[in-house]
Amino acid sequence: MANKNGKRNTSLRGGLKSRRGNLISNSRANVSRLLRRFTPRNDARQNISIILAPFSIGGPNNEAKDGPQALMSNHLDDDLRELGFNVKVIKPARDLMNYVSNHKQSNKKNRIKNIEAIVKINEWLAKTVENEIKSNSLPLTIGGDHSLAIGTIAGVVAGFSAVGRPALGKKPTTTKDIGVLWIDRHFDAHSPKNTPSWRAHGMPTAVAIADKKYDSHPDFQRLLMVGQSKKLPKVKPENLVHFAIGEKSLVKPKTKWFLMEDIDDYGITKCIEEAVNYLLKRTKKIYIAWDIDSMNVTGTGTSGDSQLVLREGLVIARTINKKIRLAGKLAGLELMEVAPKLERKDLKGQTVDWSMQLLTTCFGSNLFNLHSHMTRNINMHATDS
Repeated sequence: MANKNGKRNTSLRGGLKSRRGNLISNSRANVSRLLRRFTPRNDARQNISIILAPFSIGGPNNEAKDGPQALMSNHLDDDLRELGFNVKVIKPARDLMNYVSNHKQSNKKNRIKNIEAIVKINEWLAKTVENEIKSNSLPLTIGGDHSLAIGTIAGVVAGFSAVGRPALGKKPTTTKDIGVLWIDRHFDAHSPKNTPSWRAHGMPTAVAIADKKYDSHPDFQRLLMVGQSKKLPKVKPENLVHFAIGEKSLVKPKTKWFLMEDIDDYGITKCIEEAVNYLLKRTKKIYIAWDIDSMNVTGTGTSGDSQLVLREGLVIARTINKKIRLAGKLAGLELMEVAPKLERKDLKGQTVDWSMQLLTTCFGSNLFNLHSHMTRNINMHATDS
C-alpha cells in the first residue's frame, strides 16, 4: 500500500510487525507465568539430609531414642530416593554419642533436668541443620524427644538468616520471615517459671518464641542462646501455629492455635488449609515440627486415643506437600517422639508404619509411586498366609 506521495506505507507494516512481536512476547510471558505456577521451584526437588538424633534425655524416659533406627530399618532413605531425591544420612559423631551414653542424670531442684547434655546435643543439631541448609539440602530430622526442636529451629533460623552466607536466593531470609507449623498433642510452651516437670521436652516452643525477658532462669537463658543466631525471638509468636492440640495446658502461648475440638467441629481439611494459608501469607519459609503423639498411636511417650487418625494425618501431609514443599516454601521437617518399645503388643508396628506414610506423603508419595511398598505388602501378606 502506498501513501498519497506515492511512497510505500511502512508504518502499517511496522505497526503490524510490532503488534505481532508484542503478541509473541506476551504469549511467551504467559507461558512463563504458567510454568512458574505449575512447576515446582528449584528447591522443591532439592537434596534431603536425614539427620538422625537418637536422644531422649529431655523427656520422661529414654525410649524415643529408638525412633531414628526404627524408621531407617523401614527404608526411609530408600523411599525418598525412590521418590526422586538425592538423600544423605547424617549421624551424630561418636564423641557426642559417648558423652550422652556416659552422662549421669541431673535432677537438681529447680533446674532443667540434664541441662548440660541438652545444650550440647542441641548445639550440635543446630549447627548440623544450619550447615545442610547452606549446602542447599533440606533437613529432615528424626528424633528423639521434642527438646531437640530447640536445636532444629535454631539451625533453621541461622541457615536462612543473614548469619553467615545466605542459604537461598539473592536476599537472606530474616527471622521474621520464618514460620513454624507445630503439629503436636501439646503446646510444649513451658519454661522454668511454670514447668510442672522441669523437663526440656515441654519447653521448645517457649524457647522459639521467647525474648530475653521471657524467663530469667539461667538454664532457660542458655537454651535461648543455642545456635549461631542470637537474635530473639527466633520465631515471632504470631508466626508459630500450634496444630492438633489435645492435652490440657498450664499456659496459653501467644501463638495461633488449632485445637482437636476445632478439628472435630470444622474438619481437618478446613483447619489445615487455614493454618497453612495463614503462615504462607505471613512468612517466606515454613518449618514443620511434627510430634507423633499428635496421632492416635501408642508407640510414643504420651499416647492418647482422642488424637488424629491416619486419614487426617495424611490430609495434613498432602497439604504440606502441595502448598508448602512444591511451592518452594519448606524450610525443613522433623518427626519426633517415635518410641516403638512403648507400643501396645496388639498394635506392634503401627507407629512406625504411620510415621513412614506421613513422611513420604509430605515428600510426594501417592497411590501411583513408591511401588516398592506394594512389593513389600505383597511379601508381608504372603508370609502371613
